[in-house]
Amino acid sequence: MSSHQNENWGSRLGFILAALGMAVGTGNIWRFPRIVGSNHGGAFIIAYIICNMLWVVPLLMMEMGIGKSTRLGAIGAFRDFYGQKKAWLGGWATWVCAAITFYYAVVFAYALRYFVFALQGIMKPGFDSQALWNSFIADPRQTIFFQIIALLAMGIVIYRGVQKGLESIGKIAIPTLFVSLLVASIWALMQPGAATGLKFIFVPDWAALGTSKVWLNALTQAAWSAGAGWAMMLTYANYFKKNEDIAVNAFMISFGDMIGAMLGALAVLPAVFALSASEGAAIEALGTGNYGLTFIYLAALFPKIPGGNILAALFFFALSLAALTSIIPQTEVIIRNFVNAGYDRKKATILVCLGCFIFGLPSAYSIDFLNNQDWVWGIGLLICGLFFAMSVYKFGVDKFRTEVINSCSDIQVGKWFNVAVKSFPVLLSIVVGWWFYQAITWHPDNWWNPFIVDSLGTVVAQVLLTGIIFYLANGRLAEWIQGKRYMMEGQFLAEVREEE
Repeated sequence: MSSHQNENWGSRLGFILAALGMAVGTGNIWRFPRIVGSNHGGAFIIAYIICNMLWVVPLLMMEMGIGKSTRLGAIGAFRDFYGQKKAWLGGWATWVCAAITFYYAVVFAYALRYFVFALQGIMKPGFDSQALWNSFIADPRQTIFFQIIALLAMGIVIYRGVQKGLESIGKIAIPTLFVSLLVASIWALMQPGAATGLKFIFVPDWAALGTSKVWLNALTQAAWSAGAGWAMMLTYANYFKKNEDIAVNAFMISFGDMIGAMLGALAVLPAVFALSASEGAAIEALGTGNYGLTFIYLAALFPKIPGGNILAALFFFALSLAALTSIIPQTEVIIRNFVNAGYDRKKATILVCLGCFIFGLPSAYSIDFLNNQDWVWGIGLLICGLFFAMSVYKFGVDKFRTEVINSCSDIQVGKWFNVAVKSFPVLLSIVVGWWFYQAITWHPDNWWNPFIVDSLGTVVAQVLLTGIIFYLANGRLAEWIQGKRYMMEGQFLAEVREEE
């Protein structure tokens, strides 16, 4: 093994902070308030909590268990844990993570640009925050310039490795982010009209729980935000020490992510109601699912606060750090596969960062393209979750729970884990099938059109095309990854432990 492969987390706190940095990011501050706002508020919160318990926590445990056992990236892990003919599943999961990373770098660029706006003192009382957002996203020179800065920052941290890069930045970023979010939330709640925002968040519209859109978005947001199904926790688990507690880590990451998400909602949504002309105008603004929601309304809120320029700079700096700590593990998923294939880490980092820039250019150029990719690959994450569940089925769900999870855990995971994992195909079929039916009724004449941003056709076309490509490449992928192959299921864990 290379020296890189022998790296470990310096401490459990370091891993937890880095993992929270992965989970608590722009998904909580940029994506979560927008999704809550466009999906009936309180009803969505209920569905979101349920999805975290039924899907996210078990999936994080599966990822960590497989990653800790194989010490390989997604392609090698699926090859060795699931079978020689299943390497393509790891390749496709890596692609889903990469596809999200391409446009996530652009969201990181948004945060950096707004940090610079704050430093320039642009956010003054009476300025037009909507016009600022519109002019920014309409200028590809700005979005691409800050995309380059974002990718350079990401590459430098990854280049430094686990303890010097991934772990050290997490120890700085996460406390800063939570403090900034808490301050922004308190100020937002102090504004006139903010109470209506609280009502929107915490008083559910029970009828909305009967719609597929709420449940599909809750499931995708839970997976997207917590990093479940991305192969990120599988990759992070490569650096686990032998006695690392998988169960406790999974619960802490999920709960920490939900707290971060709620703080993000409390900072943004009350501000929307406080700054809108009426409650109806606020509801209308939320219903559009505006991708600039956080930037528009918080930028308008800060000038109303004493010392708002300083607070705005701190907040958007923290948001930039949150984006950085989230995009690092996403990119590490891709890099880890190259390292497993024998590439030097430095060369792999440069290649992947360059690829992220090239494939991220369409999202930097057009926010409609970014919206499309966010829609398609959010659903792709759910399919990745099913792949992880399938690999655990083959190994034996109860065997995985007792030998992989509970063997080094302060809390013993009960058979609810078995039930949750076995329900993955059912849950996915119900939610996605329900959405398929409704999506056709929403676009009865052109639901099949792959060039419509949020159509059923665009999801099916992109998922099928990439799936076929990776399936046909299975043999090459299996041979590409170096290292031992554990073909005998009965000896799998014993051999891995002996190697450790």
